[in-house]
Amino acid sequence: MGIGMSLDADRLVKVSFSFYSADMDALVSQTEELKKLGAAVRRGTVLRALIELTSETEMFAYTVLLNRDHVVKACPREIENVTGIPTVDLPPRLVRKLDQVIAELAAKDIKATRAYVVRAVLRNAPRPSEWINAVNQYLKDFPRKSRVAGNTF
Repeated sequence: MGIGMSLDADRLVKVSFSFYSADMDALVSQTEELKKLGAAVRRGTVLRALIELTSETEMFAYTVLLNRDHVVKACPREIENVTGIPTVDLPPRLVRKLDQVIAELAAKDIKATRAYVVRAVLRNAPRPSEWINAVNQYLKDFPRKSRVAGNTF
């Protein structure tokens, strides 16, 4: 493998997710509870950990179920106003992971975006006490990088 390939693999991709009040509440709750349990996390870290630790199959299933719930309501999927747009830096492999799930959903005629998939994952996240060990291992495997000025996630 050449040096250029290694550098491209190390480049992070800024990805933003449109979240509604229920999503922001879930993200804040997860973050606060994980902190109480001793994990050094911010909201962006929680999102990255969820994307890392949730399999493509689980992401697909959660998104199918969220889509089903929206279809049953017989209303537009995006009925609430956006209340937050968290932006995180993801390694390219996690962007590909999300995009693979979106492609699999499209093959089943389910339109989804990265934000929709992440919302589905967040809404199905385990209680913090159930995944604190996985979060702590994630933090060991993927240590925090220094924050860039102005980056709140």
